[in-house]
Amino acid sequence: MADQVQRLDAAAFRSALARFPAGVTIVTTRSAGGTPHGFTASSFAALSLDPPLVLVCLDQGADCFPAFIAAERFVVNIVTPAHAKLAMRFATKGEDKFAHGSFESDEGGHPILPDAAAVIRCELEQAIPGGDHVILIGRVHDARVGSGKPVMWYRGDFLHLGQSVT
Repeated sequence: MADQVQRLDAAAFRSALARFPAGVTIVTTRSAGGTPHGFTASSFAALSLDPPLVLVCLDQGADCFPAFIAAERFVVNIVTPAHAKLAMRFATKGEDKFAHGSFESDEGGHPILPDAAAVIRCELEQAIPGGDHVILIGRVHDARVGSGKPVMWYRGDFLHLGQSVT
């Protein structure tokens, strides 16, 4: 039976996943030395309401991977259409990601987007390997909601949310 298993076509898999709209976040932290780090993630979800837990997936090959594994806290910034270029920069290796952003620092020095659709501040609860990524589980200790609408990632481009269908 194992001989009959076909190898998954990576391009077909990526194309299939691209048909599922996903929210866009910029996840940030700071190193022990105070250097800010961040990445764009569309693999983000609520994990539990009690206790309040979220998860976000980080590529193990990302430049910021060591900083996030060592971090005690991280912030999930849910981006709006105004952050599209910023989200693309945070998805690119080697960029000076904080050079042109409108980030502020919270009381712990972690970068936050003050005009994000939502800001969710977390303590790193657990990091679980998952293929070429790691699943960061964060215990939410603070969440605030902004006035902007979130943006979605769909078929390799940003999708703006429109009217409710219900």
